[in-house]
Amino acid sequence: MSYLKLTESYWDSMTDTGFGDRIRTWSYAYELNKLNDFNFTIIVDDFKWRETKYLNFPCTETEKNIDISNCESVSYLKEIDISKNYIVDSGLGIDYAFISNITLKDKSLEDKIKESVKDRIGIHIRHWPIFEEDKNHNCTIDRFDYESKMNKVREVLDKYNSKFYISSDVTYDRPPFGPCLPDYRKEKHWLSEVYKEYDVIDYRDIMLVDDIFPIAVEDDNNQKWLPIYDEEVSLSDIKVVPPSSNKLDIVKKDMIYDIKIKRDIVDLFSLIYSKDFISSSETGIDSSWSEFVECYRWN
Repeated sequence: MSYLKLTESYWDSMTDTGFGDRIRTWSYAYELNKLNDFNFTIIVDDFKWRETKYLNFPCTETEKNIDISNCESVSYLKEIDISKNYIVDSGLGIDYAFISNITLKDKSLEDKIKESVKDRIGIHIRHWPIFEEDKNHNCTIDRFDYESKMNKVREVLDKYNSKFYISSDVTYDRPPFGPCLPDYRKEKHWLSEVYKEYDVIDYRDIMLVDDIFPIAVEDDNNQKWLPIYDEEVSLSDIKVVPPSSNKLDIVKKDMIYDIKIKRDIVDLFSLIYSKDFISSSETGIDSSWSEFVECYRWN
């Protein structure tokens, strides 16, 4: 078996995994594989594609420290030599004809998601813009004008007059430095006003989070101290204590990463299984995350 190996140019951090952009590259690799009679296995990075713990990706395997030394590059959809290995580092878009072949592994979780959102409209509210000079958006609201942003969200929700499921990465900071598991009901989040004024749920209504945190995390780089993570897992605001004074359960950091990725999966499929879907473009800017949801729903 030969391989199509994916590079990870879109992965930024565990709080900003670039899934919407990475899935374009995977989609391109899958379409290339289909064109070549599925004679290849798609290889993705074990750490950066943690979604594979929760989702079935057809014709795909994970690998640590992917070796690309004996690979050729491929940039076009064409017939290629099935005796060789290739690097796939581009994505032209998502082919909705087969994207729904990606499925949830946990059927009980899938059933819970479907039951929770069956009478709700899913809405994706994306952080915008990241930088003041960021021109890659179609929204005229200034970066720090949170009152106008909130009014825009209200305007959209009022138009639909329904119950909602919210998926969002909004923060006062850049998403890579925001919390892994934000609790938007808390007043420190500007989105909290939505939770007060409308009938909304989010990932915290489907998966357990509060019962797990706070926890202490092993730090292999500094065993004299234990980082303490609160219920939102804010990577920029971590308390540190010596092991001797710790009274919390000690876990490996991988556990936190897995929970964060599970949150992403719950968000995605809650938007997919909602009775209707409001793309991020209605409240702010376009998003490849919304694009994935729309493509999945179309099929």
